[in-house]
Amino acid sequence: MHIAGLFGGGLHNTTPDGWALDVVSPEWPNDRVLLSADGDIYKDPPGQGWWHVFHSNYSTFRAAGFSPSGLTLAVATSSDLTLWTRPALNVHT
Repeated sequence: MHIAGLFGGGLHNTTPDGWALDVVSPEWPNDRVLLSADGDIYKDPPGQGWWHVFHSNYSTFRAAGFSPSGLTLAVATSSDLTLWTRPALNVHT
């Protein structure tokens, strides 16, 4: 099990069906969370394969990651916890 907190750790940054997140800081100390459908934020233009889903410009970024099932995405700051959920994975067999 992955955990994250003030003193370290980390959450899952990919899902079983290939979604991934990256945390970037182009305007440090304001972190941004980017979500990509195939794990490559550099391949497609914004909105076509990857999306900017969170900008921590009002409180300190703490952690971001997926639940072990890949059905929930969590972003934590010093003041908030934001959760996104989906009903099922899109695993192609």
